[in-house]
Amino acid sequence: MLTEVEEGYMSLSAYLGQFQEMVEQAEGFPSWVVCELANVSWNRGHCYLEMVESSAQGATLAKARGTIWYRKATILNNIFREGTGDVLQAGIKVMLYVQLQFSSLYGLSLNVLDINPSYTLGDMEANKQATLKRLAQEGLIDKNKELSVPELPYRIAVISADGAAGYGDFIKHLNESGIQFEVELFEAAMQGADAPQSIASAFERVNARSGEFDVAVLIRGGGSNLDLVCFNDYLVASSVALCYLPVISGVGHERDNHICDEVACIRVKTPTGAADFLIGKFAEAYQNLSDLITRLSDAVGDVFIEADDFLHRALLRISSALSSFTETRNQHLAGLKFRLENVVSNQIIMRQHFLEKLQAKMEEAHPRRILDKGYGIILIEGNKVSDISSIREGSKLTIVMQDGRVSLTAADVKVSKE
Repeated sequence: MLTEVEEGYMSLSAYLGQFQEMVEQAEGFPSWVVCELANVSWNRGHCYLEMVESSAQGATLAKARGTIWYRKATILNNIFREGTGDVLQAGIKVMLYVQLQFSSLYGLSLNVLDINPSYTLGDMEANKQATLKRLAQEGLIDKNKELSVPELPYRIAVISADGAAGYGDFIKHLNESGIQFEVELFEAAMQGADAPQSIASAFERVNARSGEFDVAVLIRGGGSNLDLVCFNDYLVASSVALCYLPVISGVGHERDNHICDEVACIRVKTPTGAADFLIGKFAEAYQNLSDLITRLSDAVGDVFIEADDFLHRALLRISSALSSFTETRNQHLAGLKFRLENVVSNQIIMRQHFLEKLQAKMEEAHPRRILDKGYGIILIEGNKVSDISSIREGSKLTIVMQDGRVSLTAADVKVSKE
């Protein structure tokens, strides 16, 4: 019999087996490769990667599966964390030292042996510099800085994630100041692949209602470099630069510096810092007013003492009015709470009465009540008989009554005619 090769063909397993031998002889062609992680998943300590390369136009040029086996996975993940401040995740570019693996049954994959965190940081920095250059060429770096923050900015549009710690700190700090700020949240994703478009959309909504606010505030609490990379995105930066309102940028930690900070009208270090800036504007206005009072008093002496007293009394009245307003509002809220509790309590009582009546009706309709009145239930083989058509001559009947039961045999069955 001729062999497969002599006949001019070979089996799939034989063909793939030859390729597998070639890969093994070359020790898997080990090399450093650069790619983007499209997906990262973990299972039983192993890390599974989906690695892709895309063109500048977004077309996929190459795709491969990668694996970091258990013993290497924890080590390489810690190396990457120490170098970049974050763990391996989808959407980032990495430089990996890989070795080709091939199985006739499971196909092609890459065994990851090492990682270079510096490449990821370098790629992020290169993108940042390219974005800064583009913004400068388009004249957007100082665009928002040409706007001025009002002396008393109390109507505030906030771009942040609802429930985020940074947003909570910002609101808490404003509330503790005692100043009656008017704040509206324009919710947006603050990290991840969807964040740039989400933030840009929020700025569009702010621009559509810009006449209702004094300033826009972009805030996000601290995070890793990868968590905050969206704030170096061109779409986010251009949205800040082209905002119709002066933008206060308070993103990340004190050590962080992002492009959105560079193009904003006012840059502060943290969300709390943004609140401090707004509160400080009122403190500055108050101090300016106090300084003016002092200068007027020094310049004209006793002539303006009465005016000086009047201004101080006005300040006291304003302070008193603010305090009274807060107290009245608290009392109003307390009254609303009391009324709400009464309404809820009454509803509960009404529902309880309804359930009690319903239970009484159900008990009244129970078959036991019917039997107690002298009626009986006819059964055929344990099944209730509802009409005489179910009974045949010779049927074995059971009549159940309140105090017992009796078995009968049906005879002379007649159906009543209407």
